[in-house]
Amino acid sequence: MNISTNFDQNISHFHEILDISKNFDIVYRTLTIAGKNACLYFVDGFTKDEILLRLMQDFASIKPDAFPASAHDFAKQHVHYGETTIETDDTIIFTQLLSGLSCLLIDGYDRAILIDCRTYPARGVSEPEKDKVLRGSRDGFVETMIFNTALIRRRIRDVNLTVEIMQTGESSHTDIAICYMKRRVDEDLLNKIKDRIENLHVDALTMNQESLAECIFPHKWFNPFPK
Repeated sequence: MNISTNFDQNISHFHEILDISKNFDIVYRTLTIAGKNACLYFVDGFTKDEILLRLMQDFASIKPDAFPASAHDFAKQHVHYGETTIETDDTIIFTQLLSGLSCLLIDGYDRAILIDCRTYPARGVSEPEKDKVLRGSRDGFVETMIFNTALIRRRIRDVNLTVEIMQTGESSHTDIAICYMKRRVDEDLLNKIKDRIENLHVDALTMNQESLAECIFPHKWFNPFPK
């Protein structure tokens, strides 16, 4: 499907494909640029906040009588930070968006403006010492959840990848991200995991994966490996 000049139709299509209601890390921001409706999409953890702020300030200063007639002219005149690409094919747009580019939709334009203002986790994501692998990437998670979800998005640039957020812990209110692939996940198993997390009665969760696993599966399992 190509981008149309119907802004509401474009927004509805983006929300449906990106599953905005579930994916907590895909952010959209509604704007008014020179009296026209606009929407900016980006993946949290990929974008530089200072560049987004400057873009917002520049967009707010555009006058209606100076509004460009095309998306190409708009990008040339008013997007001064990062590289820009003009696209109409939604397949390319979604892939680029999930790769870290920001996507700007403006009412009346039949093109999307892709802005490259990407950044990556500030701390090195080297291979963890305890969880070494023989094949695949040597990336390791850090303590910040949004960096970890961005790292997963960087490896899996698929609209079917869903990242839902939940909370548990009566005192800590710890955030938990559930990552799965739509149309591939076992829905019954997914619902069971969600139910167990929602029904956890713990005061707090410590910063390691064993504590959550032990709470979800409270049975005493035999583990031959030392901890």
